[in-house]
Amino acid sequence: MKTARQHAFAMKNITSKFITLASALALFASFSAPVLRAEDAPKKKEPSKKQMEMWDKNKDGKLDDEEKAAMQAAAAAKKKEKEGMKKDEPKK
Repeated sequence: MKTARQHAFAMKNITSKFITLASALALFASFSAPVLRAEDAPKKKEPSKKQMEMWDKNKDGKLDDEEKAAMQAAAAAKKKEKEGMKKDEPKK
């Protein structure tokens, strides 16, 4: 049979181990979260086959800087056009 003092020591020891374990898990979680977010980050999207056909003017299978700039300018113009259309729509 344990004495009250031995029981208190055993409880203190268990509590100490639990706190250490919880701290270690929290520390692990805080360091692993940025790594997981980095893995989920979107990768650079390669142009589709249709985009390559449309924008690859020299037909070398790659978009050079000029071709990329033209594609981005067209995308920006399309986005601006859509935003203009949204402003013109009546509010419901």
